Amino acid sequence: MKRAHGMASALVGGVASISFLFGAAMQVAADTSSAGGSDVLGTPAAEQSSVSVSDAYPTVGETVKYKVLGLAPNATYQLLWETFKGTWNTDGNTFVGESYSTGVTTIARVTSDASGAVNASFVVPKGYGDIHQVGLLDGNGQVVAQGSVTVKPSVSIEKKVEPEGGFFTVHVDGIGYGAYSSAYEALYDNKLMGNITAVTTDGSATFQVRAEGVGAHQIEIVPCSIGSPYLNEQQSPYSWKPTFDIPVTVTTGTPTDVFDSIPAPSPSVGDHLVATPGHGTVGSTFTLTGSSLPANQQVTIEWSNTVGNHVTSAGFHGAETVLAEAATDSKGDLSAKITVPVNVGGPAHTIEVVDSQGNVIGTTDYQIYPSFVSAPKTVKEGQILTVHLQGGGPDTYDNCYSVLYDNGSIGYACGFNSNGDMQIQIRATGAPGVHYVDLYPTIQQGNQKVPNLYVLPLLTYQADHPGEREPAFHIVFTIQK
Repeated sequence: MKRAHGMASALVGGVASISFLFGAAMQVAADTSSAGGSDVLGTPAAEQSSVSVSDAYPTVGETVKYKVLGLAPNATYQLLWETFKGTWNTDGNTFVGESYSTGVTTIARVTSDASGAVNASFVVPKGYGDIHQVGLLDGNGQVVAQGSVTVKPSVSIEKKVEPEGGFFTVHVDGIGYGAYSSAYEALYDNKLMGNITAVTTDGSATFQVRAEGVGAHQIEIVPCSIGSPYLNEQQSPYSWKPTFDIPVTVTTGTPTDVFDSIPAPSPSVGDHLVATPGHGTVGSTFTLTGSSLPANQQVTIEWSNTVGNHVTSAGFHGAETVLAEAATDSKGDLSAKITVPVNVGGPAHTIEVVDSQGNVIGTTDYQIYPSFVSAPKTVKEGQILTVHLQGGGPDTYDNCYSVLYDNGSIGYACGFNSNGDMQIQIRATGAPGVHYVDLYPTIQQGNQKVPNLYVLPLLTYQADHPGEREPAFHIVFTIQK
């Protein structure tokens, strides 16, 4: 049985292909109401019927009619649906790419009529778009009928009218798992904004678009694969992939800066050491407390770091920084207040307490999140404004921020070579008045070629981004003559 439209398999995340899910013994959920139901094995029957569907390109939540002939009369079957689970893969400092594993679930139970036919319907489950196999499993654990459905994306928007400086919230369902269907891009009045993914969010993406410029505007959601919108998708091998056009209106408002928050403070507990809180930003403080250490000892508090870059022969390496000198008391306790140095963010830094002989006697960790330092509120037309961030990471998937200027992508900045510090220079262009700079997490480079997700804003960063959590920064400034 071939997949829809002559496709015997589909490329998954540019890494591997899917074998026929119902062509070998598979474990399937027997309970339609709960993932915790008992499991049965599905094996292919010697002869299989076809599952014929009424709509080869439905959307998530749509009801699809289907027909199966040649079954046993008055028999009960489970309707099986092919599922996927996506992950971001990294290898140390390197972004590898996205990958997907397959599974199967039961979405309905049906009974054939006296002639051995089934005429029924099912609702397309929430999940990834792209090709999904469907099948009927009989009481003996054999798959006796098989077919396929290609689920295409659908788009909705919370509100079509927002005050200037606010945000339109857009939702996409049914983003695919294949290399050429797992990413979309957003445009604002024909200006490229960035990438939309749903690798780890089950094919569902939510992102925001800045309400820029009073008046009528167009938000477009466009297929992409090699780093740029594909404007004639209807003539491609994936012509079923839709393009979406959403008219919106921006009203008069009072724009303000908006910065994402970092997680609430919490301690980091290690071996004989606790950092409170265990995360923060450059320039913030934390208290390092130790217990059950050697008594009355002079110690050094050290901090692990990664220095260098990904683009020169010098490369990068680990380093140690001395944070403070301290002493334990007669009980072996220690307490020191530490100011977070200018350093890379990303993965947590290891903190070590080292005695005078060089022995490590206590460890814990501390994570730096990127933070906004400064940006001018007013700039003369044509001048340079500098946006200052700190805490950029060392990895190819957390070392860069991508920049939008009035909702158009203009470039990116990297902080690895400068110890996490990014001083981003932007020319102030456009008419006198309010303008916007939006800085989003992105991926600098990696092994994955398709889809190409590099150095454009990852608009779905909040829920679907490899590596550590990173905030976005939305800045408002005024151009003066």
